[in-house]
Amino acid sequence: MTALSPLTTAVDTARAYTQHATATELGPDDIADLEVAVHELSALYSVKPPEELRARAGKERHRAYHLQHERRHTVQEGRDLSRHAGMLSVILAWIAHDRGQSDMVAAYCDDAWEQGKQAGTLEVGAWAEDVRCTDALYDGRAIDALAAATRGLGVAPRKSDVAIRLTSQLARVHAKLGDRDEFAEAAAKAHQYQGAVPLHGTGLFAVDGVRIVSYDASSYGWLGDHDRARKAALEAIDCYRGIRGPMTAPTRLSIAQLDLALAYSALGEPEAAVQTAREALGAGRLVQSVRGRAKQLNRKLRIDHPAHPDVAALSEEVRLLTV
Repeated sequence: MTALSPLTTAVDTARAYTQHATATELGPDDIADLEVAVHELSALYSVKPPEELRARAGKERHRAYHLQHERRHTVQEGRDLSRHAGMLSVILAWIAHDRGQSDMVAAYCDDAWEQGKQAGTLEVGAWAEDVRCTDALYDGRAIDALAAATRGLGVAPRKSDVAIRLTSQLARVHAKLGDRDEFAEAAAKAHQYQGAVPLHGTGLFAVDGVRIVSYDASSYGWLGDHDRARKAALEAIDCYRGIRGPMTAPTRLSIAQLDLALAYSALGEPEAAVQTAREALGAGRLVQSVRGRAKQLNRKLRIDHPAHPDVAALSEEVRLLTV
Protein backbone atom coordinates (compact mmCIF):
# COMPACT_ATOMS: atom_id res chain seq x y z
CA MET A 1 0.00 0.00 0.00
CA THR A 2 1.39 3.45 -0.93
CA ALA A 3 2.08 6.04 1.71
CA LEU A 4 -0.60 8.66 2.34
CA SER A 5 -0.05 11.96 0.60
CA PRO A 6 -0.34 15.14 2.67
CA LEU A 7 -2.70 16.40 -0.07
CA THR A 8 -5.15 13.49 0.39
CA THR A 9 -8.62 14.64 1.43
CA ALA A 10 -9.70 14.04 5.00
CA VAL A 11 -12.30 11.47 3.93
CA ASP A 12 -9.81 9.55 1.79
CA THR A 13 -7.33 9.59 4.65
CA ALA A 14 -9.87 8.14 7.07
CA ARG A 15 -10.76 5.40 4.61
CA ALA A 16 -7.10 4.63 4.01
CA TYR A 17 -6.59 4.11 7.74
CA THR A 18 -9.36 1.54 7.76
CA GLN A 19 -8.05 -0.19 4.65
CA HIS A 20 -4.57 -0.40 6.14
CA ALA A 21 -5.87 -1.87 9.42
CA THR A 22 -7.75 -4.65 7.62
CA ALA A 23 -5.18 -5.45 4.91
CA THR A 24 -4.05 -9.09 5.00
CA GLU A 25 -2.34 -11.66 2.83
CA LEU A 26 -3.70 -14.61 4.79
CA GLY A 27 -6.10 -16.99 3.15
CA PRO A 28 -9.53 -17.67 4.67
CA ASP A 29 -8.38 -21.04 6.09
CA ASP A 30 -4.82 -20.30 7.21
CA ILE A 31 -5.62 -19.61 10.87
CA ALA A 32 -8.44 -22.17 11.00
CA ASP A 33 -6.07 -24.88 9.72
CA LEU A 34 -3.62 -24.15 12.54
CA GLU A 35 -6.44 -24.42 15.09
CA VAL A 36 -7.47 -27.77 13.64
CA ALA A 37 -3.87 -28.98 13.79
CA VAL A 38 -3.65 -28.12 17.50
CA HIS A 39 -6.86 -30.03 18.23
CA GLU A 40 -5.88 -33.07 16.13
CA LEU A 41 -2.39 -33.33 17.61
CA SER A 42 -3.87 -33.03 21.09
CA ALA A 43 -6.46 -35.74 20.40
CA LEU A 44 -3.92 -38.15 18.90
CA TYR A 45 -1.20 -37.53 21.43
CA SER A 46 -1.81 -40.32 23.91
CA VAL A 47 -2.18 -43.07 21.29
CA LYS A 48 0.65 -42.16 18.90
CA PRO A 49 4.39 -42.52 19.51
CA PRO A 50 6.17 -39.17 19.96
CA GLU A 51 8.38 -39.83 16.93
CA GLU A 52 5.30 -40.03 14.74
CA LEU A 53 3.85 -36.82 16.13
CA ARG A 54 7.06 -34.79 16.05
CA ALA A 55 7.25 -34.36 12.27
CA ARG A 56 3.72 -33.01 11.92
CA ALA A 57 3.90 -30.81 15.01
CA GLY A 58 7.20 -29.33 13.82
CA LYS A 59 5.81 -28.71 10.34
CA GLU A 60 2.72 -26.96 11.72
CA ARG A 61 4.80 -24.82 14.09
CA HIS A 62 7.02 -23.70 11.22
CA ARG A 63 3.94 -22.94 9.11
CA ALA A 64 2.72 -20.68 11.91
CA TYR A 65 6.12 -18.97 11.92
CA HIS A 66 5.92 -18.42 8.16
CA LEU A 67 2.46 -16.89 8.41
CA GLN A 68 3.60 -14.65 11.26
CA HIS A 69 6.74 -13.33 9.59
CA GLU A 70 6.37 -13.74 5.83
CA ARG A 71 2.73 -12.83 5.24
CA ARG A 72 1.05 -9.56 6.01
CA HIS A 73 -1.79 -9.86 8.51
CA THR A 74 -4.01 -7.78 10.76
CA VAL A 75 -3.29 -7.20 14.42
CA GLN A 76 -6.11 -9.58 15.41
CA GLU A 77 -4.85 -12.23 13.01
CA GLY A 78 -1.40 -11.79 14.54
CA ARG A 79 -2.81 -12.52 17.99
CA ASP A 80 -4.57 -15.64 16.71
CA LEU A 81 -1.39 -16.83 14.98
CA SER A 82 0.62 -16.30 18.18
CA ARG A 83 -1.92 -18.20 20.27
CA HIS A 84 -1.89 -21.24 17.98
CA ALA A 85 1.90 -21.04 17.59
CA GLY A 86 2.22 -21.06 21.37
CA MET A 87 0.02 -24.12 21.78
CA LEU A 88 1.98 -25.92 19.05
CA SER A 89 5.14 -25.18 21.01
CA VAL A 90 3.51 -26.65 24.12
CA ILE A 91 2.79 -29.82 22.14
CA LEU A 92 6.40 -29.90 20.93
CA ALA A 93 7.55 -29.46 24.54
CA TRP A 94 5.52 -32.56 25.52
CA ILE A 95 7.09 -34.48 22.65
CA ALA A 96 10.55 -33.39 23.82
CA HIS A 97 9.67 -34.52 27.36
CA ASP A 98 8.62 -37.94 26.11
CA ARG A 99 11.92 -38.19 24.24
CA GLY A 100 14.00 -37.20 27.28
CA GLN A 101 15.14 -33.86 25.81
CA SER A 102 14.88 -31.44 28.73
CA ASP A 103 16.77 -28.67 26.90
CA MET A 104 14.17 -28.76 24.13
CA VAL A 105 11.38 -28.74 26.72
CA ALA A 106 12.73 -25.50 28.14
CA ALA A 107 13.17 -23.92 24.70
CA TYR A 108 9.65 -24.68 23.54
CA CYS A 109 8.13 -23.65 26.88
CA ASP A 110 9.94 -20.32 26.68
CA ASP A 111 8.60 -19.83 23.16
CA ALA A 112 5.06 -20.71 24.26
CA TRP A 113 5.28 -18.04 26.98
CA GLU A 114 6.37 -15.37 24.51
CA GLN A 115 3.73 -16.35 21.96
CA GLY A 116 1.08 -16.21 24.68
CA LYS A 117 2.21 -12.72 25.68
CA GLN A 118 2.00 -11.54 22.07
CA ALA A 119 -1.46 -13.07 21.81
CA GLY A 120 -2.60 -11.49 25.06
CA THR A 121 -3.41 -15.00 26.32
CA LEU A 122 -1.23 -15.88 29.30
CA GLU A 123 -3.07 -19.18 29.64
CA VAL A 124 -0.68 -20.46 26.95
CA GLY A 125 2.17 -19.84 29.39
CA ALA A 126 0.29 -21.74 32.09
CA TRP A 127 0.06 -24.78 29.80
CA ALA A 128 3.80 -24.46 29.15
CA GLU A 129 4.48 -24.57 32.89
CA ASP A 130 2.40 -27.76 33.16
CA VAL A 131 4.90 -29.43 30.82
CA ARG A 132 7.90 -27.83 32.49
CA CYS A 133 6.72 -28.99 35.90
CA THR A 134 6.26 -32.59 34.74
CA ASP A 135 9.64 -32.67 33.00
CA ALA A 136 11.46 -31.28 36.03
CA LEU A 137 9.71 -33.71 38.38
CA TYR A 138 10.67 -36.76 36.33
CA ASP A 139 14.18 -35.38 35.88
CA GLY A 140 14.72 -35.22 39.66
CA ARG A 141 14.50 -31.41 39.86
CA ALA A 142 11.69 -31.03 42.37
CA ILE A 143 12.49 -27.39 43.22
CA ASP A 144 12.31 -26.47 39.53
CA ALA A 145 9.00 -28.35 39.33
CA LEU A 146 7.68 -26.35 42.29
CA ALA A 147 8.70 -23.10 40.62
CA ALA A 148 7.00 -24.12 37.36
CA ALA A 149 3.72 -25.09 39.04
CA THR A 150 3.67 -21.88 41.06
CA ARG A 151 4.49 -19.75 38.03
CA GLY A 152 1.78 -21.41 35.98
CA LEU A 153 -0.86 -21.00 38.65
CA GLY A 154 0.02 -17.30 38.77
CA VAL A 155 -1.37 -16.79 35.25
CA ALA A 156 -3.89 -19.63 34.86
CA PRO A 157 -7.51 -18.46 34.70
CA ARG A 158 -9.32 -19.33 37.90
CA LYS A 159 -10.99 -22.78 37.85
CA SER A 160 -9.81 -23.37 34.27
CA ASP A 161 -8.62 -26.77 33.08
CA VAL A 162 -5.00 -25.71 33.31
CA ALA A 163 -5.52 -24.33 36.83
CA ILE A 164 -6.91 -27.71 37.94
CA ARG A 165 -4.01 -29.53 36.28
CA LEU A 166 -1.44 -27.26 37.96
CA THR A 167 -3.13 -27.59 41.36
CA SER A 168 -2.77 -31.37 41.05
CA GLN A 169 0.82 -30.89 39.93
CA LEU A 170 1.53 -28.70 42.96
CA ALA A 171 0.24 -31.41 45.28
CA ARG A 172 2.54 -34.12 43.91
CA VAL A 173 5.52 -31.76 43.86
CA HIS A 174 5.04 -31.07 47.56
CA ALA A 175 4.82 -34.82 48.13
CA LYS A 176 8.07 -35.34 46.24
CA LEU A 177 9.68 -32.70 48.47
CA GLY A 178 8.30 -34.42 51.59
CA ASP A 179 6.14 -31.43 52.53
CA ARG A 180 3.19 -33.23 54.09
CA ASP A 181 1.17 -30.21 55.17
CA GLU A 182 1.58 -28.41 51.83
CA PHE A 183 0.72 -31.63 50.01
CA ALA A 184 -2.44 -32.12 52.05
CA GLU A 185 -3.57 -28.54 51.34
CA ALA A 186 -2.95 -28.71 47.59
CA ALA A 187 -4.42 -32.22 47.30
CA ALA A 188 -7.57 -31.10 49.10
CA LYS A 189 -8.00 -28.28 46.56
CA ALA A 190 -7.45 -30.70 43.67
CA HIS A 191 -10.07 -33.09 45.03
CA GLN A 192 -12.58 -30.25 45.37
CA TYR A 193 -12.43 -30.02 41.57
CA GLN A 194 -12.80 -33.77 41.07
CA GLY A 195 -16.58 -33.81 41.05
CA ALA A 196 -16.74 -30.97 38.55
CA VAL A 197 -14.61 -32.59 35.84
CA PRO A 198 -15.20 -35.76 33.79
CA LEU A 199 -13.68 -39.00 35.02
CA HIS A 200 -11.96 -39.46 31.65
CA GLY A 201 -10.74 -36.54 29.57
CA THR A 202 -9.94 -36.46 25.87
CA GLY A 203 -6.76 -34.98 24.48
CA LEU A 204 -3.45 -33.62 25.66
CA PHE A 205 -5.04 -30.56 27.25
CA ALA A 206 -7.86 -32.35 29.02
CA VAL A 207 -8.45 -32.42 32.72
CA ASP A 208 -10.13 -35.38 34.41
CA GLY A 209 -10.76 -37.00 37.74
CA VAL A 210 -8.59 -40.05 37.19
CA ARG A 211 -5.50 -37.86 36.74
CA ILE A 212 -6.01 -36.52 40.26
CA VAL A 213 -6.24 -40.07 41.61
CA SER A 214 -3.17 -41.22 39.69
CA TYR A 215 -1.18 -38.27 41.05
CA ASP A 216 -2.26 -39.39 44.53
CA ALA A 217 -0.68 -42.80 43.88
CA SER A 218 2.69 -41.21 43.13
CA SER A 219 2.37 -38.75 45.99
CA TYR A 220 1.54 -41.23 48.72
CA GLY A 221 4.39 -43.45 47.56
CA TRP A 222 6.86 -40.58 47.87
CA LEU A 223 5.48 -39.78 51.32
CA GLY A 224 5.91 -43.41 52.44
CA ASP A 225 2.19 -44.12 52.85
CA HIS A 226 2.26 -47.27 50.75
CA ASP A 227 -1.20 -48.59 51.65
CA ARG A 228 -2.80 -45.39 50.39
CA ALA A 229 -0.51 -45.41 47.35
CA ARG A 230 -1.64 -48.94 46.50
CA LYS A 231 -5.30 -48.02 46.91
CA ALA A 232 -4.98 -44.92 44.71
CA ALA A 233 -3.00 -46.79 42.05
CA LEU A 234 -5.54 -49.61 41.87
CA GLU A 235 -8.36 -47.09 41.51
CA ALA A 236 -6.51 -45.25 38.73
CA ILE A 237 -5.67 -48.48 36.89
CA ASP A 238 -9.29 -49.60 37.03
CA CYS A 239 -10.36 -46.27 35.54
CA TYR A 240 -7.74 -46.31 32.79
CA ARG A 241 -8.61 -49.87 31.80
CA GLY A 242 -12.22 -48.80 31.43
CA ILE A 243 -11.33 -46.21 28.80
CA ARG A 244 -12.17 -47.12 25.24
CA GLY A 245 -11.45 -45.67 21.81
CA PRO A 246 -9.67 -42.32 21.41
CA MET A 247 -9.67 -41.60 25.13
CA THR A 248 -7.14 -44.31 25.98
CA ALA A 249 -4.13 -43.18 28.02
CA PRO A 250 -1.43 -45.90 27.79
CA THR A 251 1.36 -43.79 29.29
CA ARG A 252 -0.64 -42.76 32.31
CA LEU A 253 -1.81 -46.36 32.78
CA SER A 254 1.82 -47.55 32.74
CA ILE A 255 2.82 -44.92 35.32
CA ALA A 256 -0.06 -45.97 37.59
CA GLN A 257 1.00 -49.61 37.25
CA LEU A 258 4.60 -48.78 38.12
CA ASP A 259 3.38 -46.78 41.14
CA LEU A 260 1.40 -49.86 42.17
CA ALA A 261 4.49 -52.03 41.73
CA LEU A 262 6.49 -49.63 43.94
CA ALA A 263 3.81 -49.94 46.62
CA TYR A 264 3.84 -53.74 46.36
CA SER A 265 7.62 -53.78 46.79
CA ALA A 266 7.45 -51.59 49.89
CA LEU A 267 4.65 -53.76 51.32
CA GLY A 268 6.68 -56.96 50.93
CA GLU A 269 5.00 -58.38 47.81
CA PRO A 270 7.80 -58.75 45.22
CA GLU A 271 5.94 -61.23 42.99
CA ALA A 272 3.01 -58.83 42.61
CA ALA A 273 5.44 -55.97 42.01
CA VAL A 274 7.24 -57.81 39.22
CA GLN A 275 4.04 -58.96 37.54
CA THR A 276 2.56 -55.46 37.61
CA ALA A 277 5.79 -53.94 36.30
CA ARG A 278 5.81 -56.32 33.34
CA GLU A 279 2.27 -55.29 32.47
CA ALA A 280 3.36 -51.64 32.55
CA LEU A 281 6.42 -52.20 30.38
CA GLY A 282 4.49 -54.24 27.83
CA ALA A 283 2.09 -51.42 26.97
CA GLY A 284 4.10 -50.33 23.94
CA ARG A 285 4.41 -46.56 24.56
CA LEU A 286 7.76 -46.62 26.34
CA VAL A 287 8.38 -42.88 26.72
CA GLN A 288 10.96 -41.26 29.00
CA SER A 289 8.65 -40.90 32.00
CA VAL A 290 7.88 -44.63 31.93
CA ARG A 291 11.57 -45.50 31.58
CA GLY A 292 12.44 -43.27 34.51
CA ARG A 293 9.77 -44.74 36.78
CA ALA A 294 10.83 -48.27 35.74
CA LYS A 295 14.42 -47.52 36.76
CA GLN A 296 13.17 -46.20 40.10
CA LEU A 297 11.20 -49.42 40.62
CA ASN A 298 14.22 -51.52 39.69
CA ARG A 299 16.33 -49.79 42.34
CA LYS A 300 13.57 -50.16 44.93
CA LEU A 301 13.12 -53.89 44.27
CA ARG A 302 16.85 -54.56 44.41
CA ILE A 303 17.06 -52.84 47.79
CA ASP A 304 13.90 -54.38 49.26
CA HIS A 305 14.24 -57.90 47.80
CA PRO A 306 17.84 -58.41 46.61
CA ALA A 307 17.74 -62.23 46.69
CA HIS A 308 14.42 -62.75 44.95
CA PRO A 309 14.89 -64.47 41.55
CA ASP A 310 12.01 -62.58 39.90
CA VAL A 311 13.65 -59.31 40.86
CA ALA A 312 16.90 -60.26 39.16
CA ALA A 313 15.04 -61.24 35.99
CA LEU A 314 13.04 -57.99 35.93
CA SER A 315 16.20 -55.98 36.54
CA GLU A 316 17.70 -57.34 33.32
CA GLU A 317 14.46 -56.64 31.42
CA VAL A 318 14.42 -53.06 32.65
CA ARG A 319 18.09 -52.63 31.71
CA LEU A 320 17.43 -53.78 28.13
CA LEU A 321 14.38 -51.54 27.78
CA THR A 322 16.01 -48.40 29.16
CA VAL A 323 19.48 -48.40 27.59
